[in-house]
Amino acid sequence: MTTYTRTILNIGEVIRLWDRGELILQPKFQRRAAWEEDARSYLIDTIVRGLPMPKVYLRRTVNRDTGLTAYEVVDGQQRLRAIIDFRKGKLALRKKHNADFGDAAFNNLPDPTQREFMEYEISTELIEGATDPEIWQLFERLNTYTLTLNRQERLNAKYFGQFKQAAYQLAAEKEALNAWEKLRVFSNRQIARMKEVEMTSDIMIAIIRGISDMADIRKAYADLDEEFPNKEHVMTTFRTALSFVTEHLSEAVRITRFRRLAWFYSLMVSVADAQVGIPNGSGPHDIQSGPKLCQRMYSIEKALKQEEPPPGLEELHDTLSRATSHVAERRIRHSYFYKMLTLSEHDWHSYWGQLTATG
Repeated sequence: MTTYTRTILNIGEVIRLWDRGELILQPKFQRRAAWEEDARSYLIDTIVRGLPMPKVYLRRTVNRDTGLTAYEVVDGQQRLRAIIDFRKGKLALRKKHNADFGDAAFNNLPDPTQREFMEYEISTELIEGATDPEIWQLFERLNTYTLTLNRQERLNAKYFGQFKQAAYQLAAEKEALNAWEKLRVFSNRQIARMKEVEMTSDIMIAIIRGISDMADIRKAYADLDEEFPNKEHVMTTFRTALSFVTEHLSEAVRITRFRRLAWFYSLMVSVADAQVGIPNGSGPHDIQSGPKLCQRMYSIEKALKQEEPPPGLEELHDTLSRATSHVAERRIRHSYFYKMLTLSEHDWHSYWGQLTATG
């Protein structure tokens, strides 16, 4: 039976729970920390001024590794993370929020203010006996009238199984994090809102089922939640494709429209198709060298920048202005990019000449 108990935790108690590893800030139904620094500083100012903040919801659980009691944050992750970061010196109170203590870290506050901060009381709802589905329903209700969850954040909150875990693992591996930084496909804000996980999921679906609509991501999360056949093959294919793009094409991706999410998706799927093949694809096939491919990517970029693109590229150009995550547009891009990746120099020059002919 689920019970809810209203209680009070002061910040000192929160910090002690965190230090002992008993506070889980990002359980499976939570989204990532998405607050900007201004919002985090504003919360700290609220506490320093002794003003009330919304209550947090914790689920009492058991840490399977230690057998000890732990507390999962159902709602309030971003607030608690800001509080912990401020106490640990990772966040400063901005001057525009508090002229008296502006740009001060916790250790720079006067002793009385530090003490008041640690004694600040947080209204807390303690949940016991709740199942994961019950917690998810509560999470949905709590966030209905706050920051709107995007599509990927809702999937993160709802699904806990095989496909989700694989997507999150791939998107957060060291090699992937280095790739996102090197390729400049995602902004920090987009990563905070799980755009790189959504992209990873989308590419994985193409490897499994062929080119699909982005709306099919939800279906894959549901269908492959309990069992994920060929998971290792899918993960290896994704890693191999991302490694090739990062190692050989990063210079061109960074400065062309290939860094746009729709085009990057198609580039990655085309590489995977050429390397090992995808359902209803054209591969596998030998891929041309990195320098040759970069030059081809530069040529496409230059041609599409013209006020009136060549007739042979109008279809590709149009995929930028239409719904770019739908199957039809994705197949058009795939056809162009697969040829870009695999045609020999002789065949590419002939093909490119046809595309760019004006007469």
